[in-house]
Amino acid sequence: MTEADWIKLALLCFAGAASPGLSWLLILSMSASKGTRVGISGALGHGLGITAFALITVFGLSALLIAMPKLTSALTLLGTGLLVSLAYQLVTAAPSPLPEGLTTRGGFIAGFSIAIVNPKVLVFFLAVFGPFVDPTHPTSTQMLMGLLAGGIDAGVYLGVAIAGSTLKTLLNEARIQRMNQLIGGLLFMSGLWILGKEISSFV
Repeated sequence: MTEADWIKLALLCFAGAASPGLSWLLILSMSASKGTRVGISGALGHGLGITAFALITVFGLSALLIAMPKLTSALTLLGTGLLVSLAYQLVTAAPSPLPEGLTTRGGFIAGFSIAIVNPKVLVFFLAVFGPFVDPTHPTSTQMLMGLLAGGIDAGVYLGVAIAGSTLKTLLNEARIQRMNQLIGGLLFMSGLWILGKEISSFV
């Protein structure tokens, strides 16, 4: 992967982690309700869960392309389609009431479980990694892709946990919606860029 590819992948992973979904709000609530230490522990657990998901996705897609190399372009188009679809959902979603009773017992296991049981995580990683996975990449590169995703997720969620009480005071439905719309716009532009790059490879 080129340096530009790593930057693009990192930005996509950051956009996904920074979007305030249910996991984001649960980590926020852990910290605000149970204390910063509990929130940090939950954030690290969530980062580990995301790392596991990312590695499974990267190595799984790589194995698929080794077995069926003709699927490379199809996989890129599928990933781009999923990315644009996720972006559209973020941009067009109406404000929804903040979930009640967000508090949880918290901790590392809770954070890990939140990441592992969320099926949207797998869809997101199929969208993000689809255009970047190449079976010719060495194992170290594939490992770094998974670790990059997990590291960025843990970093973002650590920030959420540390700023828990302040964020919980500042955030409301409208602000969360605006954040998601901004992130959705960035994901949409990224999807169009990847699509344009794929089309240009056939020209």
